[in-house]
Amino acid sequence: MTATNDGILKADRRGRLSYSPEQRSVLVAAFQASGLSGPRFAALHGVKYQTLANWLQKRKRKAAPEARGLPVPAFLSFVPAELQGTPNAGAAMEILLPGGAKLSITVPGHVQLAAALIRELERPRPC
Repeated sequence: MTATNDGILKADRRGRLSYSPEQRSVLVAAFQASGLSGPRFAALHGVKYQTLANWLQKRKRKAAPEARGLPVPAFLSFVPAELQGTPNAGAAMEILLPGGAKLSITVPGHVQLAAALIRELERPRPC
């Protein structure tokens, strides 16, 4: 049998190894700190690559969105706007969205499409 983190790994009748949650956590942390590819790390530590990949996916799913580097979903809110000066016939209308996105409208007929897009973006979405 193989020892990992001062514990004995258990195997079933088919030879599959069973890892405790602590052992899984230690191996995942060691992989993330190693800089090795997943298959290489798994081979060096006697773990099947697919098993390691499953552990990584489970850890990723448990992490909060901000911990995964994703922005926390924010709801759009409309802000009053004022026109400055006289608009030119060929001038573009720009709408600044949260997160720094910019929506430019150059064709008057596209205003309705932009409004529909903004309404869709305003709807809360499940993560």
